Amino acid sequence: MEFLNQWWGINENITPLEISERSAVMFLIALILIRISGMRPFGKGDGVDTIITFLIGAILSRGIVGATPFFSTVLSVVVILLIHKIMTKFSLFNPGIEKVVKGESYLLYSNHEFNQGNMKKANVSLRDIYEELRIQTNSSSLDKISEIYMERTGGLSFIEMD
Repeated sequence: MEFLNQWWGINENITPLEISERSAVMFLIALILIRISGMRPFGKGDGVDTIITFLIGAILSRGIVGATPFFSTVLSVVVILLIHKIMTKFSLFNPGIEKVVKGESYLLYSNHEFNQGNMKKANVSLRDIYEELRIQTNSSSLDKISEIYMERTGGLSFIEMD
């Protein structure tokens, strides 16, 4: 074990070959951890998933460049993914926890009126809404739109009239 800590521990003078080896091994470990934990932490895009992505990227990079012992880095990522898994499981059964962990959606437009209160809560302006309307619908008119939501992921959803 001492050999592994010496070779994969903190190293101030890391060689290009060592960093390449660490990168390759860390890539494989990250791939395995993603497959075990599922794609949700890296694909959904809500607040907690973004935090997980940043944390894991930052931690893995420390293991690659030798700033933190390699095995400590891997263990840290495993712990973060386990915490994420536990939080998402609890949020399935408890709406209060779900709201804290995942946030909530806001109705921004309905019955041909904007909800200014929800727009302030969501930190979104009319210009933001019209910009996203043009991008998503290729139109700058709300004539065919019945509702607009700010989703938990931060994206806008446009519900067309029937």
